[in-house]
Amino acid sequence: MNFWPKRRRGTGAYQLQQEFKKFLQEQAKLNELHKAMREVELYESYVQMIRTVHQEADEPIDWESVRTQSPTFTPDDPGPREQQAQHELAQYQPSFWDRLFGRTRKERTALEELVAAAREEDLTEYRIWQDRMALANRILDGDETAYVEAFDKMKPYADLAQLGSEFTCYPTDRRGLIAVEFLVQSQKVIPTEVKTLTKTGKLSISQMPVTRYHGLEQDYVCSTIFRIARDMFALLPLEEILIHATDYQMNEAIGRMELTTIVSVRIERRVLDTLNMIAIDPSEAVRNFEHRMSFLKTKGFRPVERLMV
Repeated sequence: MNFWPKRRRGTGAYQLQQEFKKFLQEQAKLNELHKAMREVELYESYVQMIRTVHQEADEPIDWESVRTQSPTFTPDDPGPREQQAQHELAQYQPSFWDRLFGRTRKERTALEELVAAAREEDLTEYRIWQDRMALANRILDGDETAYVEAFDKMKPYADLAQLGSEFTCYPTDRRGLIAVEFLVQSQKVIPTEVKTLTKTGKLSISQMPVTRYHGLEQDYVCSTIFRIARDMFALLPLEEILIHATDYQMNEAIGRMELTTIVSVRIERRVLDTLNMIAIDPSEAVRNFEHRMSFLKTKGFRPVERLMV
């Protein structure tokens, strides 16, 4: 015989507790679904981005306009910042409290220091204008060292450098022709996993097939080559440019990773300007230019000799 009274499970408090528990479980599933969807969305966006970097390019720089641009002031006269600071100093009237607490001299000294600081800011801006003018003159005179200097100052590939790739610009033995070396760093840039959603809304992570990995690698390398060319032609008055893509690969003869050239291409501005950057397949569009590239779907890029100047 059961001497304990039967517990009632149908009370309002109990039902409310069960409903809340169910709500938390559903909410957890929903949060997990949203998280999985977001991760897959970010993954797909990243893959799309590294395949289409060529579709963005910097605005062209008109170095002739830079060279003929006049300064806003000359060092012999006060600049705009100094004029404003002098105006504020001239307009200063000690308040009752300034006079009462003896702060007049301190306030005036602070305003005088602001005038001096404003003068230095104006002079800094003037020096920047001078440097920009000098650089424009050197660039328009075909000075290759000025080309490299502009490249280093403007950093046109800072966004791609954040992915892991590296870029170096240097003169060649031919006047007016420069080269850009593009260190791919595939192991940092190209994902090795595939992220998808299952039918039940869960995140699925699997190893990326070898052929897909190498295909994505080729897309990124060739897309970046066109981005390099577009940005360099926007930055500098060049008619052609040499681009060498390099990466670390295993040298099976010595069992060590070595830096090798995987693509070498000479891009001509007149040909590049005829291409529809939205519609091209960069891996195929490379064929429009003198190039060296050896690629196998199952092994990826093979080392090639660089094009000569």
